[in-house]
Amino acid sequence: MAESSAAEQAMQGYFDWQVTTLMLAYDLQDPVDPADEGAGERRRRAVEEEVRAFSLAVVPDVYQNDPSLAWPADVMRDLTRATLGRAAQVAGAG
Repeated sequence: MAESSAAEQAMQGYFDWQVTTLMLAYDLQDPVDPADEGAGERRRRAVEEEVRAFSLAVVPDVYQNDPSLAWPADVMRDLTRATLGRAAQVAGAG
């Protein structure tokens, strides 16, 4: 059980990194208006959905369908490339 929990925490940490990376890229192009109280939360929800969508497009079905499988390094590299590539697009660098 502890092993599963550690893996889940690691994946949550990775997801948080993806979201933060994209949030920073969006903030470069279109900063959140501090006067709009809900703007930051709306952006976060939208970015979380975007990250889920492009992550699902990258992760092979076998790993999506069996959460007990450890993701190999090549899958993690593909996710990192997708995240950084999208951040570059959003920030206007790609």
